[in-house]
Amino acid sequence: MDTIPNETHAAEVSATIDDLEQGLAQFPLSKAVNRIDDWRRAILVTERAELQPIADGLGELHEALTGPGLDGAAIGNLLVRLGEQTEAAADSVPASTAEDSTQALRNGLKRMGSLLRHAGSALAGNSTE
Repeated sequence: MDTIPNETHAAEVSATIDDLEQGLAQFPLSKAVNRIDDWRRAILVTERAELQPIADGLGELHEALTGPGLDGAAIGNLLVRLGEQTEAAADSVPASTAEDSTQALRNGLKRMGSLLRHAGSALAGNSTE
């Protein structure tokens, strides 16, 4: 079970947000794959069944980015789905050491989910509205 304080997760979320705010074109593929793998491992360690779809989606995204040929529409659709799932999961962050760290993590996850959703929509050629 996950015993890492929310402050640590919030810092990881913040670093991911910083990368996403730079834009996908500025995010080196190797760094993206490493970040995806790190997040997948972190989610699996929690042993929370409700997060398994996000871990599965991250695995799919890893495969889409490392497999033969890059399909922008498929990757975009994965990002949209992961963004929606991340935003939804933000409300279920368990309390940790302090309420303010829990709220910071929730807010960060919502922001990260929004960035993933919008980047995915742009990549897939969908409207974000």
